[in-house]
Amino acid sequence: MMRFQYAGRAPVILVLALMMLWLAVWLGVLVTAGPAQHALWLSLALLPLLIVMLAVWRDMKGGFAWSGFLSLGYLAQGITVVWTGATQTYAGIVEIILSVLMFAAASGALRARRGSGQR
Repeated sequence: MMRFQYAGRAPVILVLALMMLWLAVWLGVLVTAGPAQHALWLSLALLPLLIVMLAVWRDMKGGFAWSGFLSLGYLAQGITVVWTGATQTYAGIVEIILSVLMFAAASGALRARRGSGQR
């Protein structure tokens, strides 16, 4: 019987990249606002993801933990967008799905690291 081993870094990087891409499209293109507001929203939304992605890319344990913590903030933002009944409810739903995937990938990566004895 074949045993599968979870490779933790790739799924986390993939979900972080998808979240960054989605937020860039949503906050940069789909939302109607001035250029200054777009720049502010994009920097506030993408900078934390970029910092965490660099830590995950370097295979640092803290990067996986912080991506799990960070996913809860994006989950709260997605729930708020959906709950307020904004015109872009679909954007909140996509953000909720991506944040849950980010949390699951980070949790799986941390479990795999613990199982393999990495620190």
